[in-house]
Amino acid sequence: MTAIAPPAHKERTKRQVLYPGDIVTFVIAFVLLLMPALSLRAAGWNLQMSILTPTIFASLLVGFLVSRSKYNELYALLMSTIYGACIIVLFGALAQPGGFAQGLYDLFARTLQWLIDAFSGGINQDDLIFTLIICGLFWFLGFNLAWYLFRVNRIWRAILPPGLILIINGVYYIGAANLEAYLIGFVFLSLILVARSNIEGRAELWRDLRVHMPANLRRYLYVVGAGLALFVLAAWLIPTSDIEDRLQNFQEFLASEPIQQLSEAWLRLFSSAETQGPATSDYYGGDSLQLGGAIRLGDEIALYVHAPPEHRYYWRSRVFDNYDMGRWTSAADTRLTDEYPPLSLQFSPQDVQGRTEVTQEFTIGLNASRLVYTAPQPLSVDLDTRTDMRYTPDEGMMVSVIRPAQILNHGDSYRATSLLSIATAEQLRAASTDYPQYILDLYPSYVPSATARTIQLAQQIQTEAGATTPYDTAKAIETWLRTHIVYDERISQPPQGQDPVDWLLFDIQRGYCNYYASAMIVMLRSLGIPARMAAGFAQGTYDPAQSAFIVRERDAHTWVEVYFPGYGWVEFEPTAAQLPLNRGDTPPVPIPPALQPTSTPSNTPTPVPSPTPPPTQEEPTVTPTAEDEEASSENAAPPPTLTPSPTPSPTPEPAIVPTQPPPERPQRRDPFSFIADALQAGLLGLLVIVGLVLALFIVYWWWEWRGMRGLSAVSRAYARLERYVPLIGIHPRPQQTPEERRRTVVTKLPVIEPPVSAITTLYSSERYGPPRDEAEAKAVTDVANDAWADAREGIIGRFLRRLFMPWKRGKP
Repeated sequence: MTAIAPPAHKERTKRQVLYPGDIVTFVIAFVLLLMPALSLRAAGWNLQMSILTPTIFASLLVGFLVSRSKYNELYALLMSTIYGACIIVLFGALAQPGGFAQGLYDLFARTLQWLIDAFSGGINQDDLIFTLIICGLFWFLGFNLAWYLFRVNRIWRAILPPGLILIINGVYYIGAANLEAYLIGFVFLSLILVARSNIEGRAELWRDLRVHMPANLRRYLYVVGAGLALFVLAAWLIPTSDIEDRLQNFQEFLASEPIQQLSEAWLRLFSSAETQGPATSDYYGGDSLQLGGAIRLGDEIALYVHAPPEHRYYWRSRVFDNYDMGRWTSAADTRLTDEYPPLSLQFSPQDVQGRTEVTQEFTIGLNASRLVYTAPQPLSVDLDTRTDMRYTPDEGMMVSVIRPAQILNHGDSYRATSLLSIATAEQLRAASTDYPQYILDLYPSYVPSATARTIQLAQQIQTEAGATTPYDTAKAIETWLRTHIVYDERISQPPQGQDPVDWLLFDIQRGYCNYYASAMIVMLRSLGIPARMAAGFAQGTYDPAQSAFIVRERDAHTWVEVYFPGYGWVEFEPTAAQLPLNRGDTPPVPIPPALQPTSTPSNTPTPVPSPTPPPTQEEPTVTPTAEDEEASSENAAPPPTLTPSPTPSPTPEPAIVPTQPPPERPQRRDPFSFIADALQAGLLGLLVIVGLVLALFIVYWWWEWRGMRGLSAVSRAYARLERYVPLIGIHPRPQQTPEERRRTVVTKLPVIEPPVSAITTLYSSERYGPPRDEAEAKAVTDVANDAWADAREGIIGRFLRRLFMPWKRGKP
């Protein structure tokens, strides 16, 4: 008597979860998916690998288990998404200090604050939120990799998505770290998986054909595949000029204007690679600037600037002309592309009085810059550039922003020449008020969002200060802002529906440079004085050893430029944290000897205003550091001028105060004040989603699987067809044969005739014909499943049409 071998399908059932080679393939897939994650970390993205690494492993594990289940792709994806959300939250909470409960609380609180800042235009670069978002991305990458690797065996669909992330990160990254090792490792592992895919495809074919496969063949083919992968890598590493040209073209695409706008929004919400704060050298590079909430300035060196130390400088990147409800935009309407340096700019010949030509040499301190910085007002730059401006023969060139044609990398240098204003207070007081028409058209006195009390405050400041010239008016408003607005980088978001300038002046009385400059410009414009916002960096700290100004990210700054006929645009400094500009009409502020270009360092206190004699024009004025800013704003003594008030007083007393006194503490929005309600709402929403998913699962099981255990795929398809057709008003009689039922269905719904006919034919053959062999049974199973999917789509479509469009029930 001979032993009877068990049927093939029973052997397959015993090892339907784990097949030979699965463990090795899983490990390779895990390391492969780690390559783009490690590449992002090496590039400087602030990722918490303690959260990301277990998330990648869990995504592959869940994807592997689901891929070996009987669930279809849509249901598997839905189930994996739910598991992924829970697992990411779990790992994120466990990674926080204070235990799981406190970590979960902190995670939801920080997520809520990030969402508030994201949708209100604020800046929030919480590394935890960025890590959670990347975890979500890698969860779907892991599921996709496992599904197409272990279920469908479509290897290119599995490895291309993570490979795309790796390539984009490598091309976009311009720092010093070497990312090629991650790409090489990824390609090597990918080629091994390609070899594995072909091996498994052949093994399945041989198994179906009952061809014996040696036990060590799989290992031998893996070794051969690894050798071929090494050979391909060696050939790929041979340098060619063509790939360099393509990479350069891709970098030019990344430097295009739409990508720059996307980058501006990205920088608001995520720390860029190898930087600690939002104020990179491109921070003011967007075409708009939104007044928002709290900011965080880093301490990285942005620029080294060699320039004569006897002047007060700003390093300008761009100007903004139009203001409305907290949003600044540019009025540039022309782009000048100059491929042959130097760039030479033409000024209106009427606006060059009181200026001196200054040459500067800039060296990029950050990883890269897509902006050209100059002292106001730029005259020439020795780069090939793209310049946005307004230009007419009468206006000259009113430059908005200058961008280099090629990205300026760390260590790159360029020279610029500017016409720096050295006009004195006496000269500016004597300036004409006969503004050119193009200036009046571009900077009208009407500001759409300016409130009546803002305009009234500007008028009262002007009146009480006795200002009779645009210069005196500008100085009065500048002084009032420096005296009454406290410098604070931790303010909350402006309320919706209220102009941020109005909110600053009458509600919070705290803000940073963007708010100071906006308030001064709005008030000046309401009085008919043309003014605009300039953005870039304050001058930084002068280093005598290098004979250069060291400009850091924390020196990112906005200030005011006021137009004077004959003198052009002249800078004003309303921000209390910055030293005031001295044009010979105000008591100078002593500069610590440590910051003097001509003296040696010494221990001196933080500079505060004092009534010492005015310095000569040659004496340098240096911007305080970020550590001195808040102390300077708090210790500054108010100047001996009248203090205006937004509300007229019936008494002759000239003191004017805001409608509300300045708060003693920053009115910062605290997410924990309502985090409990938010958590309850979030948990309720999660329960609703889980309930809906559970309901959908029950409905799906009720219609697709109830009572069909043990049936073949063909019998299930036929049984489901009989279960579904009553939904569309088709009720075959019990005594009808399968063919008669088929005719009844296709007569009422001709669109599903092909799949219904296929299912009926297969069912009749299975029911009344001879048994099929294993290979034929597998092919028939695939045909039956595909036919049922098509038939179900047609039936559900007719059902929905009958449900929502009852007037079409009688139509096919």
